[in-house]
Amino acid sequence: MASKTTTTTPPIKGIEDNSRVKEVGSIYRRLGTSDWRINIKLDPGQRKQSFSLSQLGLMPRRRLLNATETGDPKLAGYEKRIQVDNATIWLYCRIGDCPIKNVREQEDWQQWCFSFESGGTRFFLPQIELARVLFFHYSYMTRLAMIPNGLNEEFDIQPGDEPGKTEIHILPTSTLPMMARSNPEQRRVLAWILLDHEVRHSFSSIAQYQLREGEGLHGHRHWQFRFDPPPLANVEMSVRGQYVQESEIFFVYEIGSVENLSSQSSKEVEFFDPRFAEQKAGKGGSVQEPVIPDDQPQINDDEIPKVDSGEYVLQVPSVMLSFSEPAYTTRKASDGRRRSGARQGGLEEGVEPGNGQAEVSTDEPTIWGTIPAGVFDGIDDQSDDAHLYTHKFESFISMVELLEIKGCRILSGDALPLPILNGYSKHRLHDGNPRCLLYRVLSYRHQYYALVEVDTSDIETGLSTLLLKQPSQNYDWHLTLAGLGKSLVKNSLRLPKKKLEKEFPGGYQLISHQQTTSASTDLLDPTTLSRWAGRVYAFLVRL
Repeated sequence: MASKTTTTTPPIKGIEDNSRVKEVGSIYRRLGTSDWRINIKLDPGQRKQSFSLSQLGLMPRRRLLNATETGDPKLAGYEKRIQVDNATIWLYCRIGDCPIKNVREQEDWQQWCFSFESGGTRFFLPQIELARVLFFHYSYMTRLAMIPNGLNEEFDIQPGDEPGKTEIHILPTSTLPMMARSNPEQRRVLAWILLDHEVRHSFSSIAQYQLREGEGLHGHRHWQFRFDPPPLANVEMSVRGQYVQESEIFFVYEIGSVENLSSQSSKEVEFFDPRFAEQKAGKGGSVQEPVIPDDQPQINDDEIPKVDSGEYVLQVPSVMLSFSEPAYTTRKASDGRRRSGARQGGLEEGVEPGNGQAEVSTDEPTIWGTIPAGVFDGIDDQSDDAHLYTHKFESFISMVELLEIKGCRILSGDALPLPILNGYSKHRLHDGNPRCLLYRVLSYRHQYYALVEVDTSDIETGLSTLLLKQPSQNYDWHLTLAGLGKSLVKNSLRLPKKKLEKEFPGGYQLISHQQTTSASTDLLDPTTLSRWAGRVYAFLVRL
């Protein structure tokens, strides 16, 4: 997937322009409420010194907020990479134990840190920063982390109908945002938290420490954040922070990436969602999809979002995650087979937000809310997962390989997820996964061609195979076909024929797929594949 590269946060109401996060302190809530806040000091100093815990994802140390300069602001600190062997043996200490003078003398010196060595350097990593990048990707997860047995109250885990599959049933009372339900990157991380025993223990340890160590004072409950990390064996992290080369001491401001995460869970996970209705031929059903606004709305940290207002997807600086063996997740309508008790085929109701909204809140919606909800798109999943989405192209891949017998040479190819465009829905399959375009670049008699196939497995009428003749010697097929994907989303999976005629005059052809009979319904049947390849070859030599 294309990397998300923005380093600019959405504007936050009530703080000065070009404010930088200086300290991240303790967490607290008023007794009798569940609304946790976190003490954060900004530079320059200002009156607002605490924020909703939901803002934590935006506020690692030294992050620049409300930047006024054009372009992406410069990231603070020195960059290093860390090789993790076993995070469970890291030492627990306070920030005040860090030998760097200006670090230990700040007012957040009591906050918990991990201390460990990597590559000859001793690192001091604030515990809340590691939790931020692993778990706290939106307000729902920050709230759930503070509740003992919170995961059990929201999800029901069941074995799948086939070996190697697991079902996650989202309970009807769950307030999991639509963004997390429909986004495959968010679903993969959620499945990792729910199904990996060690990761789930790590997430649950947050609430356990909060119960044991939180203290009541002047009508509030205060707590210095602490948790047990998962092992993170063989993980590599990129970090930025303050580095004292003479003593090889490094204090981490921010984690930018966590790579090679392992998952001790099923590699195929089905989410059963009572708020999702599969659209099938002849049947209605729709969901209220999150909206990507044209302009970033302002975050109002002093207001609560209202229910049934829809969700704005806020583009924020993301943490890059990658899994060594990424799980394949799907989203399905609840079918009543499990105890989730979800309604079947229900419509998602609510008022869809429109562009031009001035303010949003990143807290969880309530009936007392006043403005729409904003949800962070803060995960940049760079797992090598193309193979998970190409299984539906098996017949196409086999057909292309038959062309080699006829003298064609396969040069390159890729699977491209169709882009997400505001107001359009065809970028996703009905199971919630990205709809992909698969292409192969071929050479035949010193001429270059591209064969293109689009996954239309969820609709009755599929697209024909597209054959394109390269119009010039130096040509960027990846860029061209990414643009074709955009046109397909905008045109409801109809090919932009006028655009193709202009860019490939006399050099494109639509070719029907192989035909099957009642006696031969296997799409990989050698005879039908050979006929399909023959039709492609016949057009190829004519172009």
